[in-house]
Amino acid sequence: MIDLLFSSDPKQALRMYRHLAAMLFSLMFTLVSISFFHNNLYSIRPVTFYAIIVFFWTGGFLFTVVLRTGFNKRFSDPSLTVPQILWCTLFLLTVIYLLNEWRGLMLMAFFGVFSFGYFRLRLNELLYVALFAIFGYAFIIGYMFTNESDRIEIKFEFIQWMIFSITITVMLYTGSAIQELRERAKKQYMELQDALQLNKTLAITDELTGLYNRRYFMDMLAKQKALSERDGSDFVICCCDLDHFKHINNTFGHHAGDAVLQQFTKILKSILREIDYVARFSGEEFVCLLVNSDIDNALKVAERIRVVLSNYNFSDIAPSLHTSVSIGLANFKQFNTIQETLMSADNRMYRAKELGRNRVVSSDEETA
Repeated sequence: MIDLLFSSDPKQALRMYRHLAAMLFSLMFTLVSISFFHNNLYSIRPVTFYAIIVFFWTGGFLFTVVLRTGFNKRFSDPSLTVPQILWCTLFLLTVIYLLNEWRGLMLMAFFGVFSFGYFRLRLNELLYVALFAIFGYAFIIGYMFTNESDRIEIKFEFIQWMIFSITITVMLYTGSAIQELRERAKKQYMELQDALQLNKTLAITDELTGLYNRRYFMDMLAKQKALSERDGSDFVICCCDLDHFKHINNTFGHHAGDAVLQQFTKILKSILREIDYVARFSGEEFVCLLVNSDIDNALKVAERIRVVLSNYNFSDIAPSLHTSVSIGLANFKQFNTIQETLMSADNRMYRAKELGRNRVVSSDEETA
């Protein structure tokens, strides 16, 4: 039975739960109405009275079907809060009209109906519901005074209408205050989520280049090591160091140096695959993790990086600015530990510098 009523979608299940709570309230109100009928507080035939009950409960069950089938998702408010409150209010106003007395007592039930919209409706929607009840009750008073004056004490009903309207106005003010608190809490929650996301991003990335930082890269290396040991795949570590970078900073300024680092970042991203990782280890040193790659394929990638940077025109930064990169490669299967693989790639990168810079070294046997 529970599975029949509640959807596996958490949002839909919550909407159904609220709807069933409203239906429970309607059931209690219906039982009170039936009690009034059997105590002769209505001037109406039994068949008419029970037809009215069936009519309104048919509408209530129609809301149940709409919510359970998911048809409610087509509306701007999937909870259908306003339509449900208006339907219950119409039921309440109908019973108030049928009563010969005790109308004021039944008006109190509207405050329970109205409270269902406190945490769901915007201020203008709460206002629509409030005005519907106020003018609905005013219409009943006017109609009865005009056509059934023997059933109404106009002065007494007018005083009740005034008190009812004032009470709803106070509740409307309370509802607006609750809505303001909801909006403020929602805004603070979104700001908190944005701050958490920013902190998370800053914790794993380099601020200047937007690349991963050393700590996150080492975590990815550990995960890739475990994956390689499980499925037998290989990966290559690629250490890159920009040549004569201190000279660029000293000659053209740190702003130009930052621009070079950012452009080299773009080059790396344009050449590497989405499954690969690249991090900035220190000032001008970058490290790449080439996933599911052997040393021969990694050498082609590294050569492409070297050539693109070597031929890149930095004239928009400074007319005579030029730079290159020295790269060292090492594959995991050759060393079987992250430390040795990373150290070997780093040593081969320094070997590339010793051999004249602007080159790629992928083995320890390479000489000048």
